[in-house]
Amino acid sequence: MRLVLLLAATFALSSGMALSAPAKAKKALPQLLAEVEAHYAKSGSLSAEFSEEKFSSAFGETKSSQGTLDWKAPNSFRWETKSPESSLIISNGKTVWMYTPPFDESENGQVIISKAAQVKSRLLDALLAGRFSSAVNQGLAAAPAGRRKFALKPAKCSGGGLKLVTVTIADHAPMISKVSIEYCDGNKSTIELSSLKMGEALAKSLFEFKVPPRTDVVKE
Repeated sequence: MRLVLLLAATFALSSGMALSAPAKAKKALPQLLAEVEAHYAKSGSLSAEFSEEKFSSAFGETKSSQGTLDWKAPNSFRWETKSPESSLIISNGKTVWMYTPPFDESENGQVIISKAAQVKSRLLDALLAGRFSSAVNQGLAAAPAGRRKFALKPAKCSGGGLKLVTVTIADHAPMISKVSIEYCDGNKSTIELSSLKMGEALAKSLFEFKVPPRTDVVKE
């Protein structure tokens, strides 16, 4: 039975995305990022379709996937991969469920249940909520990297940790449309968002998970 393999890139939950301790003094954001941050804070929710490409330096191959993303302030999210294989990661801010349905009728599905505090990344929270100032004050430097594009970079790069995050802002609105992540070990991930909707009422049920029959449960 396979494990849930959900690298959400911008919204990645890997420990390698953790940031350093907050800086003592707040740093100024580029104006456009400040506008995005204000827009996200006012909206309080986000729904979008995503397409993702992940490059593995170990295998020298790129894999693509597509699905949907929902986020609701302050820290609830739903990341559903629909193709080429189905998988689901949900958090209500307290609990995280990582679910992989069975390959066929002869197998069980699997869900890994964890406390949100054990797996969530501060960078994940910051980017989902458009809180760039939080990311900057936790150790990332933000600088323009092209038209409506910004680079977020930690001071050091080591092991499999974060090397660079590049964020692209949509032309039509102050919303994130693309995020590219590079890791120190050579792995890369790029997510493009489309059909973005903000400020809509999202049902609480989107961020809860009921374990289906014939599902192996792993608690961490």
